[in-house]
This record gives sequence, C-alpha cells and structure tokens, in this order.
Amino acid sequence: MLGKLELIVGPMRSNKTAELLRRIETRRQYAKQYVMLLKPSDDTKAAAGLVESRNQNGCGRMEAIEFRSADPWSVLPVLAATEQQIGKHIECVAIDEGQFVQDLFLFTKRLLESGYDVMVSGLELDFRGMPFGEMIDISWLVRTYSGNITELVSYCSCGAKAIYPQRLVDGKPASYESPIIMAGDFYEPRCAEHFVLPGRPH
Repeated sequence: MLGKLELIVGPMRSNKTAELLRRIETRRQYAKQYVMLLKPSDDTKAAAGLVESRNQNGCGRMEAIEFRSADPWSVLPVLAATEQQIGKHIECVAIDEGQFVQDLFLFTKRLLESGYDVMVSGLELDFRGMPFGEMIDISWLVRTYSGNITELVSYCSCGAKAIYPQRLVDGKPASYESPIIMAGDFYEPRCAEHFVLPGRPH
C-alpha cells in the first residue's frame, strides 16, 4: 500500500517546525505509531541531532537522525536497521527543513512507494524569492499519491501577510549575489511591499 504525504509549507516564523513536531507527537501518542524524524545537515537552527522549534508553546524539540543534505539515501539502511530492532514496519518518516535536501522529490517518492507515510516541512522560497530546493516540486506527489498541503501564515512587521523570507546581514538586506545557504544568517518575514533584494537583476 502506498504511503501518504503531508506537506507543511510557509514563510519564516510561520511555525512549520512546531506544526511538524505536533503532528509527530500526535501520531506517537494517540496512534501509537513509530515516527522517524530526519534532519538535513544544512539545518543549523538547533544542535546536531535535534530538531527545535522557535515556538516554545507545545513540543519544542525532538531528537532526530541527522544526514548529509546531499545524500538522503544514506537514511535507508538506518530505516531498515531500526525496523529490525523494533520488530515492525515504521509507519511514518518526517523531514524538517526539506528545502535543504537534495533528491527530495525522488527520496520522498521512494518512501511513499515503499509504504511509508511522509511528512515534510520547509520553505518554498529562498531569500531571492525563488523556489527553494524541491519543496514546490513535491506538491505533485501530494496530488498523485494522496495527502494534503498545509500552508501556514506569517506576518510582516507592517501587519500584512508575509510571503518572502528577508535575509539580513548586519541588520541590512542581503544582496542578490550572496550564496543561498549562509552560516549564521538571520531572517524575518516580509510582505511584497517591504521585501528588499539589492542587486536583483530583474
């Protein structure tokens, strides 16, 4: 039987990780399911081996299996070994910060076809306002394999709905030429009117 995909998307500060952790806890507590939580190495929001939400209401952090963002396939032997250890099929695999995962589309498709429910949370747009990784691509999997997409909302400081992640370096908007992934960068949600991208070519 094919698995189902739950996709959680939204801008910065929209509580994507908090929602993912809440769903994991619900599956574990009420459905008695085994949920394996995965964390790509490019996610530096929390300490190694931990997924942590900035929203401290509810479940704030959970232990996770960390893998190199460029190689999610390395998780498959860990998945098989865990199933052998617990003596049953793992019901669900959850991935936080999915925008960092290379081969996210194919990896998620493989899990679904192997009968795992999959939950993925992440950003759809990078700091340039362009598609981030394969987060938008995997919405096709929801339509094809069934599941749902939850679009969470954040707000700009002006009160309008935020759709962009504004990267700030030393308190100023980062330039278009800065790399997609930067260590120690800072973001805030911005609406279209207040989103600033110096050096944008068009």
